Amino acid sequence: MSILSKTFATTTLVGLMAAAHAVPIVSVQSSTAGVTNAAAAADGVVPANGTPWQTTSAWWTGNTETLTFKLDQAYFLSSAVITADWNDVYRFSASTDGVTFTQLFTVTGLVDQPSSANVSFGQVTMPISFAPSALAYTYIRVQAIAGDGQNAIGEVSFGGIAAPVPEPSTLAFMAAGLGLVGFVARRRRG
Repeated sequence: MSILSKTFATTTLVGLMAAAHAVPIVSVQSSTAGVTNAAAAADGVVPANGTPWQTTSAWWTGNTETLTFKLDQAYFLSSAVITADWNDVYRFSASTDGVTFTQLFTVTGLVDQPSSANVSFGQVTMPISFAPSALAYTYIRVQAIAGDGQNAIGEVSFGGIAAPVPEPSTLAFMAAGLGLVGFVARRRRG
């Protein structure tokens, strides 16, 4: 790769990373039956550090329950801010179709809380950064995978870059082009 190509690729990547912004969560798409107050996980209310785990949060017991969030469109994700019960481990996975999920990251208040938080009870807010996702995702799923079995997600938010969406005029131009190709092919046959 030439120096010019490397410089262009680096500049493009830095430009894309600088353009990352808050990713709107449209809704809690689904939750399994054991989750109580599921909508609280994406209602915009961030519980204070140390808030009891069943207060202003989506909460459940055991490690089989899940929460699935739907984003307003597809995003290349690169960061998150998670408020969760401090002594559990949560796996966050993402999907393009809401069916097949790929793990993005795991988080636990035991390790990932900022040193300034110093929380040893209740919920804690943790900023998480990770390598930008290679795919643009529309769904995020969270599941507790370890801990005391008393799990809570107080709030989630994500940062990323919106996947490009073709303008209507671009789609019309593509359709016209395909129509023209079909017309020419038909004329050649006839």
